[in-house]
Amino acid sequence: MRMRVAVVHTAGSSCRCAESVAAGLRALGHEMRFVDSEAIEAEVRGIAEWCDLVFDHTDTYRGSGLMRSFVRLLLESQGARIVGSGAGACMLADNKIAARTRLADAGIPVPPGIAVTSRNQEWPEWLRTPVVLKPAFEHMSRGLCLAGNMAGIRDGIAALLDRYGQPVLAETYIPGRELAVSVLEEDDGLNVLPPLEWRMQPGEPNLLTKAFKESEVEEGREDASRASLPAGLAADLEGFSRLAFRTLGLRDYARFDVRLSPGGTLYFLEANTTPSFEPQEALALSARWAGMDYPVLVAAMLSAAQRRYGCAPLIREEEKKRLILPAGPVDLRISAGVHRPPASTLELAGLLDVRAGEDALDLGCGTGILAIAMTKRGARRVVAVDIRSEALEATRRNAAANGVADRIEIRAGAWYEALNGLSPEDAGRFDVIAATPPQTAGPRPFGPRYGGPDGLKHLTAVLEGAPFFLKRAGGRLWLMVVSLADSSELLCRLRGRFRHVAVVRETERPFTGSEYDGMEAGLMDHLLELRASGRSDFRDAGAGKYVFRNLFIRAGGVKRP
Repeated sequence: MRMRVAVVHTAGSSCRCAESVAAGLRALGHEMRFVDSEAIEAEVRGIAEWCDLVFDHTDTYRGSGLMRSFVRLLLESQGARIVGSGAGACMLADNKIAARTRLADAGIPVPPGIAVTSRNQEWPEWLRTPVVLKPAFEHMSRGLCLAGNMAGIRDGIAALLDRYGQPVLAETYIPGRELAVSVLEEDDGLNVLPPLEWRMQPGEPNLLTKAFKESEVEEGREDASRASLPAGLAADLEGFSRLAFRTLGLRDYARFDVRLSPGGTLYFLEANTTPSFEPQEALALSARWAGMDYPVLVAAMLSAAQRRYGCAPLIREEEKKRLILPAGPVDLRISAGVHRPPASTLELAGLLDVRAGEDALDLGCGTGILAIAMTKRGARRVVAVDIRSEALEATRRNAAANGVADRIEIRAGAWYEALNGLSPEDAGRFDVIAATPPQTAGPRPFGPRYGGPDGLKHLTAVLEGAPFFLKRAGGRLWLMVVSLADSSELLCRLRGRFRHVAVVRETERPFTGSEYDGMEAGLMDHLLELRASGRSDFRDAGAGKYVFRNLFIRAGGVKRP
């Protein structure tokens, strides 16, 4: 299924990962867009609204590796769905000092070392040269150096503290083989791909330097090969890699840099939550050895995120509908974040008895369908209220598209609170109030359809304010009420405030327990308990199916509050 995917990256970086994954996305038929990490504050909302999934491959943010997790944090805070680990796990993995401590506590071998925060810090006797020095929060081997004596250690620490302003990790240099172990999260668990071994040229330092990582490579590179390991050692490497993935709270994919000492000990050096995506780098090469070409690798990472989010691709296309109502056709544009009007709302739109020249109030306007329908029936003016900015904007656009913007006043706020700015003489000016508020009963808040423990929370707010805002003579309140809520209690309260209350029409709506448990675990049990106590009304239809009623209620003849 075609998706929209954003690739967030540091523009100008020597890394070509963004271009590589983009090619894989296009090969799979997905639509994609590049976003520069440095512009994330301005772009983040658009990314969250436009994209089904996001690859965040930020190298640095504001010139620092320390801050790159902020990009992912900002994306997550806006609701973007990330392919890969969460911001917290990324921050942990990027913190070499904290990550190595977490791994060691889990029983995973790491090189002996210390965190250095001052150039005058006491040096332990057991940490002997040669020593590897690296800034705690940088990657791509930035700042990495090998010190062979104490003078080199002191100079190296001073230079790194001055340049990066970060703690320095000082570790025992582990001679031996350099391995890269890539892990993918798949349907049946973690798949540890065939490990890669880096092969340095004779005479070169046995370290993956910044220059090495930034060098151009071509198909068939000779400095990387599939690692050949004894069966027992290969099993240990696979087991430690799975344990490290879980210990750091990683998701979807990652790469571990590992040293195999001459004595056969596996030392985990670093975890990389944004490993290179380039086709000739470790992740893609290991995937190829596992039988996965590049598009298949990209698809595997996308699938891991889709499974985790538990939903199909969310193409946030703006939906356009033409509805034929008794008052005439209505053209609607329904965008992300706005509840699509159900059949019951359209039914109510056809029942509203607004007459020419009357004033009306639409509480919880959503797309604006009721407000537009009332103007088309002849309302002189309609005040449309909603608490969600997306709904207010949708009503504004739909009113304009239907040529009634001059007769619809849009106000932001919760129910009657939005009317606080009206003058006292306007307070009781409405001939009609219409509302279809959220009314799904639940033991606790669970989402936008939550209506309180018995479903009457918002209905009560609408009901109790209506006598103050309706005209004494001829004012009418129209409600659409589902029988899952305590409709008997609501009708009783309505009759206490209006002289004439009638259920004008009823329709039936089939549903299943899984539909409601999908909103909140245990919600169907709550509804069954309400029904057993007489506070909810729905019937069994067999085979796990049920039916509730939509009640279209008209109340008139306002009693004095």
